[in-house]
Amino acid sequence: MKIFAQQSIDLGGTIGGEGLGPFAKKTLTGESALQGVTNAVSSIIGIMTIAAAIWFIFQFLIGGFYWITSGGDKQKLHEARERITNAFIGLIIVIAGWAILALAGQFFGYDILITKPGDVINQLQIK
Repeated sequence: MKIFAQQSIDLGGTIGGEGLGPFAKKTLTGESALQGVTNAVSSIIGIMTIAAAIWFIFQFLIGGFYWITSGGDKQKLHEARERITNAFIGLIIVIAGWAILALAGQFFGYDILITKPGDVINQLQIK
């Protein structure tokens, strides 16, 4: 006896049109739909990881600038330390989240992090 989740359902036809990204002119099956969604989520995670790294560098440089220009003022020095500390904490949270997602993918047997951040950069380059 099969239940609904175990039955193969033909989704039929194609979706999208020309130039609508990764889903353009693709025949839908259960596996291809899952692969398309996984690739889209993986790309979004990769882009967000790159954006978080750029934001960390930006905040770190601003914190360093504030530290240099504090001129011995303890309040400004404290603000600079807080900015640098918060930048590091944010980067650690992003890396930990990425690692937990990768671990969960391995645990459940499906790697959602197919696209690595370096692959996203290569895809965004103008050819």
